[in-house]
Amino acid sequence: MSMLEEELYIPVKKYFERRGFRIKGEVKNCDMAGVKGDILLIVELKRSFNLKLIYQAMERQKITDYVYVAIPRPKNFRKKEVKRMCELLKRLNIGLIVVNFGEKRTLVQTVSQPNPEKFTINGSTGKKYILNEFNGRSGDFNIGGKNKTKIVTAYREKSIEIACFLEVLVKGTGAELKKLGCDKYTTSIMYNNFYGWFYKIGRGTYILSEKGRMYLGGDEFTDIIEFYRKEAKERCLKYQEMTDAGVEAGKSTKYATKETMRKN
Repeated sequence: MSMLEEELYIPVKKYFERRGFRIKGEVKNCDMAGVKGDILLIVELKRSFNLKLIYQAMERQKITDYVYVAIPRPKNFRKKEVKRMCELLKRLNIGLIVVNFGEKRTLVQTVSQPNPEKFTINGSTGKKYILNEFNGRSGDFNIGGKNKTKIVTAYREKSIEIACFLEVLVKGTGAELKKLGCDKYTTSIMYNNFYGWFYKIGRGTYILSEKGRMYLGGDEFTDIIEFYRKEAKERCLKYQEMTDAGVEAGKSTKYATKETMRKN
């Protein structure tokens, strides 16, 4: 059976997570991105060595010095073609990770690592672009290397979150939704209405459109929708409890003040 690139994702992800990285898949066309402190690493996943893989890795070096390629472990590292490719990766300062899919367990090995002191590429703009997308996602809902599937971008995730809250609240403003923990750009997202999920019923007030309700009831990204539906219910309930407690506390303070004034 032919190996799929996406099968490399989970073992390589766990490998870097054990080393303290936060990992997310399919971040701005990168199969895998990881963040640890001020380090951004990018990993490209492929079923075998080829020039396309090298070109992709070189493009990623415009963003960060920590670029790796990950492939299934070659059957013979002494093979001339394999040795030449390993040497090429070292010369280009690109790290190499191999994954050995055994019958009992899967082993991940770093054959070579990029050395940021060897040469540094100024990729501050590209790095910021990747980090904004990376940090804009609350979780890892994509499998790196999986082709022909829709990607859960940070923008789509935020839009799903807003839609789930409107489903619970029926209607709401950007200010109200932000109080409940939605993104700071909530008002702009509803106003621009990129997916057609929101409908304006008054000044700054929105409800779910028919398209939005159909999307939440569909079969796309159901795990994310269920996650945010649960979040919306819990956060709305907690906010209501806090509001009710505040009202009761206000009544008690008002009553105590009246009693003090009456006695004086």
